[in-house]
Amino acid sequence: MAGQSISLRQWQDELQKKHGDEVLLAMLNRIAVGAEAKRLGISISDQEVDRELETAASGYGSKEQYYAQMESELGLTKEEVQEETAYRLTLQAVATAGIVITDKEIDEYTRQNPDRFRPVKEIGLSIIKVHTYMEAERALDRIESGEDFAALAQEISIDEDSRIHGGRVGTVEENDPFWPQELLKAAAGLSPGDVAGPFQVEGGYAVIQTDRVTAPPMPDDREIRDQVRQELALEQAPPLQQVEDNLRTKYGAAIDVDKGLQD
Repeated sequence: MAGQSISLRQWQDELQKKHGDEVLLAMLNRIAVGAEAKRLGISISDQEVDRELETAASGYGSKEQYYAQMESELGLTKEEVQEETAYRLTLQAVATAGIVITDKEIDEYTRQNPDRFRPVKEIGLSIIKVHTYMEAERALDRIESGEDFAALAQEISIDEDSRIHGGRVGTVEENDPFWPQELLKAAAGLSPGDVAGPFQVEGGYAVIQTDRVTAPPMPDDREIRDQVRQELALEQAPPLQQVEDNLRTKYGAAIDVDKGLQD
């Protein structure tokens, strides 16, 4: 490039300088946390990892979409996401070992947070966004007269991201804070293919169509109580980074960069 070449060793040295300590620290954390988990008799099952991933993926439409997003945003493969999830659950279990949460505390929390574990509807949403209320009304009239929503979105919508996909936004949760609540409430009550509007949105007005509305099953009481117990225990536990620091000290894990890498 421009008459210069970059050797493999130069590339490796640059990666080592920028990311070496970070990678080594993560490795040492896993060794120390794993040793403490073994001492305490803690192990995380594949089922626990799967449940955690199901929860994490709930706002992405599917696990596949969640994995794709993690790879796009963080560069993590599916296997690395699973490994990171297992490590985080192990760390949390180690951090909360010995912390006792009573049934009374769990009962009080669920009483004060009745909607905390209510399944959140997921909406497959499409929109046509225009500048004015009158334009939105005309768009709604055209759809109700038989015009295709996706084709009309490509013709008149001013939302660049969704227009090229026929107005399709993707999956949105019914309590998404980035969308007007009036719009989401209406969308959650529609049947697939139904349209509604106009709704005021940032920068204009919108007509919406739902492709699907799904509600995850209500978790059983045992799962809810286990989750509350874990959350309350984590509130009492030291910060997880501090737990990692303490365990590295306990097990004598420290970064000792091979001088040969620096020569």
